[in-house]
Amino acid sequence: MLIVGIDAASVETDLLDGRLACPTCGSGLRPWGYGVEREVRLRVGIERRRLRRSICRVCGATHVLVPEDTLLRRRDAVEVVGAALTAKAGGDGHRRIAADLGRPESTVRGWLRRFAVMAGALREHFTRWAHALDPVHDRVSPGGSVLFDAVEAVGVLGIVAVRRFGPRPVWSLASVVTAGRLLCNTSCLWAQPV
Repeated sequence: MLIVGIDAASVETDLLDGRLACPTCGSGLRPWGYGVEREVRLRVGIERRRLRRSICRVCGATHVLVPEDTLLRRRDAVEVVGAALTAKAGGDGHRRIAADLGRPESTVRGWLRRFAVMAGALREHFTRWAHALDPVHDRVSPGGSVLFDAVEAVGVLGIVAVRRFGPRPVWSLASVVTAGRLLCNTSCLWAQPV
């Protein structure tokens, strides 16, 4: 699995030109068909996607190319999950968030619980990334809860990234720096800042 941009044509060009590196060994990837088509629920509407697969020229490992606006094993786009997390950090409950987003209560409750379990580690992870991009940026002060602090750390990383690279959706950035595993249920091998 490799997180890539959302412009499918650009990703395809990079893949064909060998500019995408294998996460396992660092060698160039080449096309290797497509995955099963699936639905991704956006804030408004549903988009059908068929994710590109690739294979490493050297080690032979195969990888699915996952757009940065998507999380692994989640039907909803990262912006929807991010909106739920932001609302929870603002004090809303899962029922209200589910109603506002038009999602099942059990789905939203699952996102919030999973994020809450990992909130401390996520706060540290996003804080390290923000520091790697801008070492002189002020540290985040502790807020009202660990979940609030983790969501705020995502926002701080977004601010630092905008200053350095220009505008980009903050929750897509969160997907990139967690390798799509923002709400993972297994071991979280997140991308570390360089």
